Amino acid sequence: MVRFLLVSDIHDNLAAVQKMRSQEANGFDALIIVGDIGSNRTREIFDVFATFGCPVLYVYGNWDYKLDYFASFGSGCHHLHLAPFKVGPITFAGFSGCPTHWGRNPEWQLLQKDVDDAHYTIINDMNAARTTAKQAQSDIESKYAASLQELLATSRRKPSRRKLNALDAERRRKFEAISNAVAEIESSEAHRLYRRDRSIAYEEVLLRNRRALRNVISGLSTPKNRIIVVTHERLSKTNVDFEGLPIFLFGHRHGFTETNFRSAQYVNVSVLDRRTLIRPKTFVRGNHFQQFRNLNTGNYAIMEWSEDTSFSVKCVDLEINGDWQECWELETGFQIPDAPFLF
Repeated sequence: MVRFLLVSDIHDNLAAVQKMRSQEANGFDALIIVGDIGSNRTREIFDVFATFGCPVLYVYGNWDYKLDYFASFGSGCHHLHLAPFKVGPITFAGFSGCPTHWGRNPEWQLLQKDVDDAHYTIINDMNAARTTAKQAQSDIESKYAASLQELLATSRRKPSRRKLNALDAERRRKFEAISNAVAEIESSEAHRLYRRDRSIAYEEVLLRNRRALRNVISGLSTPKNRIIVVTHERLSKTNVDFEGLPIFLFGHRHGFTETNFRSAQYVNVSVLDRRTLIRPKTFVRGNHFQQFRNLNTGNYAIMEWSEDTSFSVKCVDLEINGDWQECWELETGFQIPDAPFLF
């Protein structure tokens, strides 16, 4: 029997990775990351994964748009983008990227260059307009702040609502003029054609990656019933390009699901980065917002394979210390993603 630890949608949440690590001992043949590692704390996250002492296989998702496809995160780490990796009797194959953000996907970079070259003029015009608008907005805010300070300093009493409204109206009028300059370019025929070609390229890049993955898999010596496909977003119409493959791992949709269709198994691995906001039952005097905390309430999965039982997958939730309910309660009215973690 071989065992695999499956993780997805980490979103730079190092605390969740550390929590998962504390729950699992070294007993896996490989760790599979199904995208959305995050572009900011990547090496720290891979350092934790490396402590499992097994191969770490991964693909990129939309959160990984800054990551280079040829970056190295350690000798035991392997990027599965069109580069299959065999673990015992099982071979993992996949590609990186996601239609919501292809990042540095090589096919996307080629297509994007073609589109940008074809629409060089309108792109330059738009970039110049946005740069000018950003600088102008900063200048307007600075002048508004200075005018407001002067008004407050020269008034014996609180300035009248009429004067304050007039000052704000002038600021909004200038903002609108800046926005109109950018909007005029965005509504032009040249920009419409640029958006059209970019949209076509987004559809084409998915087709190219699917086709490339199909060709890679067709060259494998591993039997089809032992090949696992890993992509960040769920592949559709797998019977067209990947007929006969038993299992498809994906993430992106945030939560564990397991479905079967046309003899194939589709597993939405997990969302490790699920944050539940809690508030103290009794607030201490001071800034209330600084007293909120998050709980890591995400999940991951464990997959096993044997000759007798084939593939089986189970979802595992991050454990939460039950004592938190003594002093804390759930906050359902809003979220504070960057609030500190309680555990």
